[in-house]
Amino acid sequence: MKQQTVPFPVETTAHSGQSAKNQPIIEGKQKNYYSTEQQGLIIQRFKMEGAEESKKRSRKVSLAGLKNNISAYLFEYLDGYHIPTHFIRKMSETDSLVRKLEMIPLVIRVYNYATGPMARRFGKKEGTPLEFPIIEHYYTAGSPGVSWANEYHLYSFGILTPDEFRQINRLSTKVNAVLRALCDRRKLNLVDIQLEFGRHNAQIYLGDELSPAVCHFWDAAAEGRGARDRFAPDAENAEEAYAELLERISMRA
Repeated sequence: MKQQTVPFPVETTAHSGQSAKNQPIIEGKQKNYYSTEQQGLIIQRFKMEGAEESKKRSRKVSLAGLKNNISAYLFEYLDGYHIPTHFIRKMSETDSLVRKLEMIPLVIRVYNYATGPMARRFGKKEGTPLEFPIIEHYYTAGSPGVSWANEYHLYSFGILTPDEFRQINRLSTKVNAVLRALCDRRKLNLVDIQLEFGRHNAQIYLGDELSPAVCHFWDAAAEGRGARDRFAPDAENAEEAYAELLERISMRA
């Protein structure tokens, strides 16, 4: 069965005599991607969005750099556990070199605590610790918006094979376990995490990013939900919170 994927758009053709390096591939709300002269590799660049665009440029670069640094550190940490990711190396404050993946139109959300819509669906109190992590799958190429999907949707519509589904679930479980253990040692709670995967040379890799935009961290040492949830992307003091988060996760044990 032919698998459904969402590849990066075809790279922009450079003008005659112009290098294909740093040609834009795709522009998103939080990240842009650019071509390189290295086959199969692209540049992932973090940028600011929304209300942050009105802030001074020094703050924009700082926030983008913190996102990149947090994401790069966590990808490197996962590499130590032999988890295949798209990350190659950090290039600058805002840029990282990554593998060019053929992205699978799926978001995997792993919950360690009952929060948000999942807590409301099951009538659970917000923030209730879960005895076992819950994995949910969301199809991202439908209309309108994101739709919950189970394995039968994914098989029937050619999004994943059964082997790929099992592999992605195993990787998601391992990523969650590794990062959750890291957070526990840093007095952080990994409340939930959103993961995206893609194919590269017939292998499944973890892609996208691992910043607070997709990793929901709580400060385990803080009292009250507002204090615990201060690493949220829309927090007023995001720059200070991200800087502290980076320091805490990267500290030597």
